[in-house]
Amino acid sequence: MSDIKSELTGESLENDQRVSIQQRIYIGLTKSGSDVFGVIFMGALFGFYVDILHMDPINYGIVMIIFAIWNAINDPIFGYMSDKKRMDKRGKRSFFIRLSIPFYFAGYLMFWLASPEWSQISLFIFLLVSLFIFDTGLTIAGLNISALQTDQTSSTNERTRIVLISMLVSMVPVGLASMTPNFVLTSSTLNTVDMSLIFISIGLVAVILMIYGSIKLKEKSLEDKDAEPLPILTAIKETFKSKSFIFFVIFSFMMNAVAINLLAVIPLYYKYVFQLDQIQILIITVATGVFYIPILFAFEKLQKKVGLRHTFFLVIVLLILGFTGLFFAQSVVFMSICYGVCLSMSTVWWLLVNPMVGDIADEDELKTNNRRDGMFFGTNALITKPASSLIIFVFSAIIQFYGYNSKLDIQSPQAIVGIRLGVGILPLIFLVLALIALYFYPLHGKKIKKIKLELDNLHNESK
Repeated sequence: MSDIKSELTGESLENDQRVSIQQRIYIGLTKSGSDVFGVIFMGALFGFYVDILHMDPINYGIVMIIFAIWNAINDPIFGYMSDKKRMDKRGKRSFFIRLSIPFYFAGYLMFWLASPEWSQISLFIFLLVSLFIFDTGLTIAGLNISALQTDQTSSTNERTRIVLISMLVSMVPVGLASMTPNFVLTSSTLNTVDMSLIFISIGLVAVILMIYGSIKLKEKSLEDKDAEPLPILTAIKETFKSKSFIFFVIFSFMMNAVAINLLAVIPLYYKYVFQLDQIQILIITVATGVFYIPILFAFEKLQKKVGLRHTFFLVIVLLILGFTGLFFAQSVVFMSICYGVCLSMSTVWWLLVNPMVGDIADEDELKTNNRRDGMFFGTNALITKPASSLIIFVFSAIIQFYGYNSKLDIQSPQAIVGIRLGVGILPLIFLVLALIALYFYPLHGKKIKKIKLELDNLHNESK
């Protein structure tokens, strides 16, 4: 009940609901390593293969669609395995995080070993194999880091603080990593080997962060040690019986696609629509990053006052305005403002999505008497990862239809229109669908407060 009192009256949480600042920092270090891999993967891979290695955009899109099938197989399986493992001296979620690191780095390393001299078939096969290996690590690490942020406390506010501290800890390494693709891929002085070495060096930093953070983790868990894990078919059935999860996962699919598309295609937008040089990109990056921390704290406080659902309504409205502005932008200043809005709201999405899954897992625990954060994160990833493949495929098809040619330094006016459509208008379709799904999401107001109270009583009875 202390959790509910905290949310309604602002009283302090009891110690069993808190996660120490040291552990939040170690979670943050682990997540920052994973996120560094992720932002380079999302922000550089498309530009590197399509614009630098001259892989056909349609071929790249097809690779991403095939790759999505592997996601459909491994995400719920790894999520179930994570939930099924009982806590021991090796940890639960942290054990799997450490297991993921060799796969993560091996696949990441392979990305940058490809050559522009290779044939289209060679690039196709090599990228696909690299993605399969990389995603094994990405999936195991991602869903277990996410579960680690939610299954140590049942307080939505505390979960949000854990994610907030993680994001602040990762701000510098992830911020620097996210800037790199724009500089490297738009450089006129770096050759392909130089670019590859830069991306590989960043990967080494990511590995060190993940290893150190995961070794230092001392996790606790909400799980009932006497509870028997559900059989896998029952676990899958119960996951899709959750009305809350169904509407969430539709919402998550759309938001994930929008956020990833922004990172993946903005280098082309900078390079061809506005023909920016590296200094101009640096200025825009610094200017849009100034408000990163205050925005995170502002939306963390807003979530406390109005809840996750209402906060996300505001996020979507601001995203719609931002992407519309990117389509119409003619001046660099106005474009920078619109990009800053889109980037900051995408960041708020990453801040609040895990606590939202935590609420769904809380509701499910009352029904199944099992803590299944991993299954929800894994199933969510199963559905949302193809979102990034889908939107990149559609973007690739749009720019190819409008005459994009990666071998040209200056694109035709028609190709510029295609890039503008892919960057500014394509996300609006996804955002409208996200808005509809969010409207029907049921965990808000009195219902979520009742769930927290019942869960608190259940945990007290099991002690």
